[in-house]
Amino acid sequence: METASSARSIRSSASEVHGFEFSDVALELTRRKLPDLDAMAFHLGMLLLRTANTHSQNSERLIHRPHGFSSSGFRILYTVWIFGQAEARDIARLSGVSRQATSSVLSTLEADGLVIRERLSTTDRRLVTVRLSAVGAAAIKEAFAQQNLLEQEWFGDLTADEQATLRLLLSKVASRIAKSAKQTEG
Repeated sequence: METASSARSIRSSASEVHGFEFSDVALELTRRKLPDLDAMAFHLGMLLLRTANTHSQNSERLIHRPHGFSSSGFRILYTVWIFGQAEARDIARLSGVSRQATSSVLSTLEADGLVIRERLSTTDRRLVTVRLSAVGAAAIKEAFAQQNLLEQEWFGDLTADEQATLRLLLSKVASRIAKSAKQTEG
């Protein structure tokens, strides 16, 4: 049964729906188009997606951009930082950035003096190793420390047990998603 406020929101145009109302409105509108919709799966997927997007957007706004790099730049710098150096193709795979975008972001990071790229092969131009410059290493170390403080704040309302449970549950979901993706790839 719809409440008066949810009925108003559901009949509202997209411009009248506030961010915090979107999931409930989206569920009801989707249910009208797909009556057999699994509401719990919908809510969990929507919550996970919106949480991840909010995390990424706020991290980029509060930490990454003030340091002069994008969210992709942060992930790429972090990957190189923890390994010391890596091939561009591995950086793309581990940072979750497409190969094409990794190449573009690396060009920007190199122009900004944050990374150094070196060709590993004279016959295969795709084989490139990347390492951080001294400036890049200092920048990512500082940015990552700030990122970690921000995440401590965000997860600070959860007890240690709740944090461990959330980690376990998210790991299970991530594992299932990865398994499903591998099955789909064939």
